[in-house]
Amino acid sequence: MDRQNLKSILYFIGVMALFAGLSFLYFNPVLKGLELPQMDNAHAIGAAQELNEFEAETGDHSYWANSMFGGMPAYQIKGDSSSNLFYQLNKVLRFGLPFHTVAILFLYLFGFYILLRSMKMGRWLSLVGALAFAFGTYNIIIIIAGHITKAYAIALSAPVIAGILYTLNRRPWVGAFFTTVALGVQIAYNHVQITYYLFLVVLVLMIARLVKALMEGTIRDFGKRTALLVVAAVLAVLPNLTHLWPTYEYGTFSIRGPSELESTAKEGETDSGLDRDYAFAWSYGKAETLTLMIPNLMGGASAPLSESPRAMKDVDPRLREIVGGQSQYWGSKPFTSGPVYVGALIIFLFVLSLFFYKGPEKWWLVGATVLSVLLAWGKNLEWFNYFMFDVFPLYNKFRTVEMALIIATITIPILAMLGLKKVVDNPALIRDQSGKFLAAFGLTGGIALLIYLFPNLFFDFMSREELNALMRQKQQMPDQAGVIDQVILNMQQARAGLIQADAIRSFFFILLGSGSLWLFATNRLSKKYLLPGLALLVVIDMWAVDKRYLSNDDFVSPRQISGQFEKSKADKLILEDEDPSYRVFSIYRNPFNEVNTSYFHNSIGGYHGAKLRIYQDVIDFYLQNNWQTLMMHFRNGGSPLEAQQLLEKMPALNMLNTKYIIYHPGQPPLENPFAYGNAWFVSNIETVSSAEEELASLRNVDLTNTAIIRQDRVGDWGSYQNVRSGSEIELTSYAPDHLVFRARANGEKIAVFSDIYYPAGWRAFIDGKEVEINRVNYLLRALMVPDGVHTIEFRFEPASVNSAKTLAVIGGILVILFALGLLWRYRAAILSKD
Repeated sequence: MDRQNLKSILYFIGVMALFAGLSFLYFNPVLKGLELPQMDNAHAIGAAQELNEFEAETGDHSYWANSMFGGMPAYQIKGDSSSNLFYQLNKVLRFGLPFHTVAILFLYLFGFYILLRSMKMGRWLSLVGALAFAFGTYNIIIIIAGHITKAYAIALSAPVIAGILYTLNRRPWVGAFFTTVALGVQIAYNHVQITYYLFLVVLVLMIARLVKALMEGTIRDFGKRTALLVVAAVLAVLPNLTHLWPTYEYGTFSIRGPSELESTAKEGETDSGLDRDYAFAWSYGKAETLTLMIPNLMGGASAPLSESPRAMKDVDPRLREIVGGQSQYWGSKPFTSGPVYVGALIIFLFVLSLFFYKGPEKWWLVGATVLSVLLAWGKNLEWFNYFMFDVFPLYNKFRTVEMALIIATITIPILAMLGLKKVVDNPALIRDQSGKFLAAFGLTGGIALLIYLFPNLFFDFMSREELNALMRQKQQMPDQAGVIDQVILNMQQARAGLIQADAIRSFFFILLGSGSLWLFATNRLSKKYLLPGLALLVVIDMWAVDKRYLSNDDFVSPRQISGQFEKSKADKLILEDEDPSYRVFSIYRNPFNEVNTSYFHNSIGGYHGAKLRIYQDVIDFYLQNNWQTLMMHFRNGGSPLEAQQLLEKMPALNMLNTKYIIYHPGQPPLENPFAYGNAWFVSNIETVSSAEEELASLRNVDLTNTAIIRQDRVGDWGSYQNVRSGSEIELTSYAPDHLVFRARANGEKIAVFSDIYYPAGWRAFIDGKEVEINRVNYLLRALMVPDGVHTIEFRFEPASVNSAKTLAVIGGILVILFALGLLWRYRAAILSKD
């Protein structure tokens, strides 16, 4: 190995050490043993607790979870990646760094640095770009929110783009292998929405390159390189089929799949996919897009104004309490944890690149950035986004469309660095085309300065919802109209203060950055000082804004983290029950948005973005009302005994075997005497013609004696009736994916089970012989049990999982063979160099 190669290796190691050091510095409380209370991570822990306990006790992995929503596939709760080569590789790539914090930031930095180096950027340019990307506020905010898999998927998107560009621009085989590995580890983090956005970036890139190839007459070479990328994508997907295939299968049964109910159809609802209103709830405002350059343009996060001394400085003392209780954020979203800010200096460099950079990467980067913004606007740009939602494949499976801005957080720093490279390589550009340089400054720094000087000229600092609410108050209390007007005025002044502070801040960062470039172009600042200086400006800018949303003060002791799941008095009393399976309904908080109950019990509620569609229908038609009725009963001073009488008229809860109601964590739970149990025999069936009729019939039929079944599923059961008494059925063995019942039927009898019907995996056996599972009561399972004593088993054995595992192993072998083949192909170069 020659001296130059050794120097390059040492520099690379130094860069990695720098990235690790910066990551530990930002998250320095982890060195003291402190942890972040990440909400979504807590949700994941609560949801997966039953599965973790089962795996610890038996060594087996269950693909079904009973702890949430009556039972659902566990693919998106706790996946099995034992057959996935890329899952194992991800462990290596984290280098043993703290999983929930330091490792994420390290991979943000490292992945983007690799991308820019693959584009022939210098080390300092690559460092500046990596710092800008990694410390973008969105990337930091999602860490404290606990969106861990999303963060890793974003971090590994840059290396995927690096591999694709290397394949198209340089060595195709090396690039294809790198793409295989990068895409494989990115997909392995199992955040399909981020991978989908990555696909959109690649789609724009490939279209731009296709046009370029057609214009230059290099279509054959482009075709060969594209074919290699297709092979790379297939190899990346194969080992990941362990979660992709079952998840895709489950999607058709979830709220992201088609609905059976025609009566719920409304404008904005598609045959398959999410409801429009739900999908577009978090849409970025058009003016709000300027937060890319001025972070507090819309107030920042949904925190009280009282938490900002700058905002409260000029508020009328008589109104401080009222105004201080209002949100700093006044944009179009319901609430937010913070803005998407890519850096004032980076935005300036991006605009500068639009004038000075003319290379092959320009237009796909611009196109992807524009697409990102348009998608993020969501319902604020209906004509475009409703078209995408209704027409573009799979787009209607995703929600929180502001997330599309992650594309811009990648493409903006790339183009910014390409433009900076152009200027660094040819400083005369600024001198010779000073008009363009000044235009870039005016479009960024100039706008920031105008907003600082005349904020009221551009904004009213009130959301539409706030104004409507206050106007209603004025109508209801006309004598207080003057006070309400003063509240509005003081809210506007407080928020104007926030935007002015950040506008002038952004102006000065742009001024310092552009001034440095001007000094460099006029030979008054050396290159060896320019790039380190810009790197320092980027870090100072981004670090300070990031700390508004994730600071050392957010860390707590491990004891406080574990305290999130402490058993209440009600939990302890319920856990004394030796019944192997029953369900619990917590009503003192929103049962459909919490996992504490799921941590200890099989819950009627839970928290998940992809519930079973049929269960969501039952929530909408019954369980939501049941919760509100019971909650209001106790809030109004009602007794537990009176509540039991209410439960008698709640058939949906009873057929789901809801044995306990937690109405206060410090009180004994309410036991439900009307729960039907784990299974029961019925004497009759009632056939209905539609899903609507089946769902509606739950409130009109005695479900302890009659099963409701749709005409298209009735089959041989159409003439069923057996009113003989003396039949019994009980659950004798429970595991999340394996239920055993002992039954004694007096004549052929239909048994209804309180477990959720899911055809893609559940199998039933009577005395070892497989029998058909039928669906009754809209979402439950039922079997026809022969006369006599029998053993009934339910096993969750999804064929998709077993097939996916086989293909994953094959895929892993192919990836390894690809690596060995590449080493053999370049063995001479490897042996002669490094």
